Amino acid sequence: MKIAVSAAAPELDAKVDPRFGRCQCFVIVDPETMEFEGVPNESMAAGGGAGVAAAQ
Repeated sequence: MKIAVSAAAPELDAKVDPRFGRCQCFVIVDPETMEFEGVPNESMAAGGGAGVAAAQ
């Protein structure tokens, strides 16, 4: 299982961003191996519906 966290930077030690739709990126972590990937949030600058767009 992998866990996705809204983050301020694409790093494992980045601060969590409480604004899911407006965060800079998502950090996706495999907690068993601690391997991670930083994925940019392409919806952060959307005029509206950024949270829904980010989830899709």
